[in-house]
Parts: sequence; C-alpha cells; structure tokens
Amino acid sequence: MPVPVDELTSDDRFPIKPDTNEYHALSFLVAHREYGFTPREIAARTALSKTAVSNTMARLFEYGLIERADNVYYVDPSRASELKRRLESLDSLVQFFESAPDDNYAEKGWEQELPTFDPDGKADAPEGNSETAEAQAEALIADIEDCRRTE
Repeated sequence: MPVPVDELTSDDRFPIKPDTNEYHALSFLVAHREYGFTPREIAARTALSKTAVSNTMARLFEYGLIERADNVYYVDPSRASELKRRLESLDSLVQFFESAPDDNYAEKGWEQELPTFDPDGKADAPEGNSETAEAQAEALIADIEDCRRTE
C-alpha cells in the first residue's frame, strides 16, 4: 500500500546547536562511530566534565540520536552518515556567518544615511548637488557613450 509522502517527511528540527555539549559529544561519537563509550571515557576524551557528559548523553539518547547499552553510548552505524552530514552542515553554517561581513544596516539610524530617491526631481536635492535625477541620468548616459566611442 502506498504511503503518503507527508508521513515520510519530518518537520522536526535538528535539536543540536553549534558549540554546545550535545554538539561536542555527538561529534565525538560520530567521529568514533566504530566504538561505544561510557560517560567516563567520553569525558576523558573531550573537554566535557563527567557530570556534563552524563546529562548530555541522556539528552542525546532522549532525542533518538544515539544508542545505549549497559551504560555504553554509541551511534547507530546506519545513522552515522546522516548525523555526520548534519553536523557538517552546522559547521558550514557557522563558518558562513563567521566569514560574512558585518551588516552596516543593523545600526540604529542607518536609514537616515540613504540618499533620497526622487525620480521626478521635485524634492530638494542633497546639499552641494543641485542636479536633478534626470540631469544625472543624462550625464551618465553621455559618459557611457563617450567610453564606447573611444574603444
């Protein structure tokens, strides 16, 4: 019997955020997916405390991202590739935002710095510039035509 695609897709968001205990612990388990680790072993191999690891493992298990057997936590091998891709996506997103230039428009009053747009040339021209928009456009067209003639 066919299954509706809506039932196969999930709107659940990935519950892991960058630079959190969950992110670091899950990254560790994905990187070492061929092994299972106790909370003590995870704490010894990461920068997380034993208490933080215990709480983090409980949350990751609750989210269904990791498996547990006899206090040993591991990533299900059938999900390791998917989890690795999701973590890499988070890494890419963080790198994108870290490398993006600052948004100048985020500062209060940015709209005051924009020039006035007046296609009819009826508004007051900015100080030191009495040309209308039409005159500026004509001058620009003339410059372009001059450049084309000299080529």
